[in-house]
Amino acid sequence: MKIHRKNYNRFTLTAVALCFAVILFFISGSKEEGISLETLMPVNGESSFVLNNKVRVVNVYDGDTVDIVRQNGKKMKVRLYGIDAPEKGQNFANTAKVFLQDTVKDREFTMDIRYKDKYNRYVAVLFDDNGIALQEDLLRNGFAWVYPRFCDDVMLCVGWEAVEDEAIRTRQGLWQDKNPVSPWDYKHDNR
Repeated sequence: MKIHRKNYNRFTLTAVALCFAVILFFISGSKEEGISLETLMPVNGESSFVLNNKVRVVNVYDGDTVDIVRQNGKKMKVRLYGIDAPEKGQNFANTAKVFLQDTVKDREFTMDIRYKDKYNRYVAVLFDDNGIALQEDLLRNGFAWVYPRFCDDVMLCVGWEAVEDEAIRTRQGLWQDKNPVSPWDYKHDNR
């Protein structure tokens, strides 16, 4: 198939214009949130961004929500992607929070931002230096559930379900209870 020079030039101009539009989109959207293009890079080409620099957790709200500080000193509220920890008032809620506090103490993580939720929190995966997600630590020790409604990354979520199954089998953390109630059911039942 022969490509005419005229069509090739039109294709090239269209591709360049599209790339320019995408860059402008990210620049305009990222400045509003205080995140520059220099600190973000696409992971899967669609909806995930990994912060180039390391982050530290500086506050733990509960078993699945934290504040992080980036290397430039900017603070962000982050909801851990794909899991749900016990809610305040549930068994193991405080234990999950304390476990998370102990786990993140004096450690740095790489943050993979998935999206922003309706509460204006960044929803992200926090990876340690070995590439293990913080979520996996919570699941392995029985302090969280895989959240099927919000865990749609097949590579992560299927692996996390296996980790959760092992925690259930070995009765770790909240799985010591005879019938633990998931946070989403707890919230629904206590409205």
